[in-house]
Amino acid sequence: MEIDYKAIGKRIKITRIKKGITQEAVSDIIDITPAHMSNIETGKTKVSLPTLIEIYNALSVSVDMLLCDNVIEGCWLTC
Repeated sequence: MEIDYKAIGKRIKITRIKKGITQEAVSDIIDITPAHMSNIETGKTKVSLPTLIEIYNALSVSVDMLLCDNVIEGCWLTC
């Protein structure tokens, strides 16, 4: 299975904006640079699992919400 980092990044960005949180705020919370956060959101960086978990926690969302096209079961509930 191929992981679509651009799609994950897009969902992170959309979720972050809907919650009214800046890239800088998320990057401060999870201790990465704003540039790295930007690269995650654009899919330029292959984000690590620990960083994804920190992003999920910072945005208070479930894993399947941001990994929707990569999760086989349960996806239809959140997509």
